[in-house]
Amino acid sequence: MPLTPSRTLLLALSLLPLAACVQTQVPTLEPADVPAGFTLRAEQTDPAAAPAWPAVDWWTSFGDAELTALIAQVQAGNLDLANNLRNLQSAQVALEEAGFNLLPRASVTLGTGASFRQTRVAGQDESNNEGTPFSLTGSVSYADVLSRPAVYTQALADYESRAAQTADIALTTLGTSASTYFQLLLIRDKLVAATQNVANAQAISAIADARVAAGVAVPIEALQQRIALQREQAALRALEQSELAALSSLALLTGRHVQGLEVQGQTLQNVVVPSVQAGLPSELLLRRPDLVQAEAQLRSAVAGVDIARTDYFPSLSLTGSVNASSSSLTALLSSPDQFINAGATVLQTVLDTGQRDRALQTRQLVMENALASFRRAALVAFNEVEVLLSAVQLQEEQVAVALQNLGAAEESFRIAQVRYAEGVTEFQTVLTTQNTLFSSRNAVLDTKLQQLNTQISLYQALGGGWQAADIPR
Repeated sequence: MPLTPSRTLLLALSLLPLAACVQTQVPTLEPADVPAGFTLRAEQTDPAAAPAWPAVDWWTSFGDAELTALIAQVQAGNLDLANNLRNLQSAQVALEEAGFNLLPRASVTLGTGASFRQTRVAGQDESNNEGTPFSLTGSVSYADVLSRPAVYTQALADYESRAAQTADIALTTLGTSASTYFQLLLIRDKLVAATQNVANAQAISAIADARVAAGVAVPIEALQQRIALQREQAALRALEQSELAALSSLALLTGRHVQGLEVQGQTLQNVVVPSVQAGLPSELLLRRPDLVQAEAQLRSAVAGVDIARTDYFPSLSLTGSVNASSSSLTALLSSPDQFINAGATVLQTVLDTGQRDRALQTRQLVMENALASFRRAALVAFNEVEVLLSAVQLQEEQVAVALQNLGAAEESFRIAQVRYAEGVTEFQTVLTTQNTLFSSRNAVLDTKLQQLNTQISLYQALGGGWQAADIPR
């Protein structure tokens, strides 16, 4: 029985439900991949604390108004964040285009033209100037009908992957900004400590010079102390250079020149160490941008498998057009000559030497790789939170020990300085206690910075208050 246009159209419409038959279920994580809870939680130290997550403005928990203002400047002026925002807007446009591609493509064309003909017969010219025809054409086409839902699903997953990547970059940028700000404050604290070290070294140098002049000490003691003094003075100058470098890094993060940035903060001592809580690990899958991105990439790969499977079905295209023409525009709008065309095309590949099989196999391998990458990202995330929660507790203990050591070092140096001036203690004891004091001062500052940076890393590991629901649609 021959296929008439009406039968072809009926066959084409009967193939439409096949588009729903090629949808592949998105694989999920193994039950063992997601722990029931984190080993160390805030409520272990505070029984009244409930599972919680960082706030979107997590940086305000450090209690530093200048840090809050600096983060606002980074959000407004950072060049990388601006580029990522434009990339996300471009991805939104691409998603909108994919949404329109789900619908038939329609077009309307209005045309006009003129024709002139001249003929020479027996030495005589004959001219014919025909009237100006007007035409109006409307057409609708809908090609690759079966694959379009899967193509849109893939476009949606790619867009959500881009949005999550944008959020991850923003989280990293803000974390780097906070860490750089704290590094600047640490350098300024170390400048104060280095100034004290220079003053202490100068005091001991004066005592050594006086003892040598009095003949109660050998000249080598004064020489050794001068070397120690010069070392501390060089360290002070190096810190001044480090301060400028840290300011330059902050300026770049805010999108300006270093000469246009002023930071008033002078010490880490006033920065609060916040208490960070962690919710259930399963919720982390929707709160960490990198995990949302990995899951979106998996869904994109699954959609790729569906697209490859549609190649096994007939290729379905629907077309229709209406043509109207007349010699004048008025007649075109009132009583034109009309022609209507409608058709459907169904094409089936019979022999392709296994090309479709190979394409499907390749897509399935890509999907399996995406699933493995998603699982790995989840395991890395859960383990990272566990390590950081443990580090928070450890560093609290280290801070207490560092402060105790500093108090003991200050007292030891005071005693050694007095006894050396009295001629009771050897110079080597003074050098030892002096170096211990200097290193203890730096240890306290370094431990405080490590503690703050661990909190920043924990905020980032917990998603920084972001959620997949925040992705703009």
